[in-house]
Amino acid sequence: MKLPWTAVWLVAMVSTVAVADNFEYYSEFRYMSGLPGGGYGVSQDGRVGFDGAMQMNIPVGYTPGVRQYALMASTSATSGGIPTGINDDDANSTLALGFGTTIQGHALWIADMVVDSGWEDAINLQFQLMPERENRPAISVGITDLTNEFYSLYSQSNIHDSRSFFVAATRQFGDDEHPFWGTVGFGNRRFNDHPFAGLSYQASPRVKVMAEYDGWNVNAGAAYGINGGWDEGKWHSVFLVGLTDLDQVTLSLGLTYSGSLVGRE
Repeated sequence: MKLPWTAVWLVAMVSTVAVADNFEYYSEFRYMSGLPGGGYGVSQDGRVGFDGAMQMNIPVGYTPGVRQYALMASTSATSGGIPTGINDDDANSTLALGFGTTIQGHALWIADMVVDSGWEDAINLQFQLMPERENRPAISVGITDLTNEFYSLYSQSNIHDSRSFFVAATRQFGDDEHPFWGTVGFGNRRFNDHPFAGLSYQASPRVKVMAEYDGWNVNAGAAYGINGGWDEGKWHSVFLVGLTDLDQVTLSLGLTYSGSLVGRE
């Protein structure tokens, strides 16, 4: 099977972008943040679980719709290496709860992301502009930290400047047995005023691998579906192991519980 030129370009972009960042800027938002595709899959029709496009630290262009939900927990070591806890000076841990709804036929995802032990939180949103069609990708727009509660630098915690805007587009390629998904997007602030891009590949019914450039760093990971596709039930769990910032090699661990309040239609 020939890879589409879009996928080839994505692979080249993710593989060749220079990385050399120490997570000083927007550190709370540069790991899994509850946005669609961040540690769990989202299908073309807006269902959450293991199936569909999945990345680590960037959103995908598919937006979960009405009655979809996901509970995510993750931790990473900010200075590199293996995380040894969830509440120490070197840990960047996140707990997020997201749910979907629909406004005039367009899916809207709302995620409440808790970023520290004091239960400080940020609201992240994503809205589906158009679904994927044969001749175009799915396109969504979104906001991280809707109410601008946080800051770009810990040393400037009195300056609330973390609200960021983004647009993401995703399209599926390949066959039904081993599909892959390409995502491209652009965002300001948290995304470094840069484009971002990612690829995810369904290696088996329960294993997915991914790579991405998040505007700052190159990341790569693999996910295992504890529960399989939608035929097996209303809920799913995904365990993800990722390397965030391949320059300093930071291990990220994530666990997501997701599903539909009404199950399969």
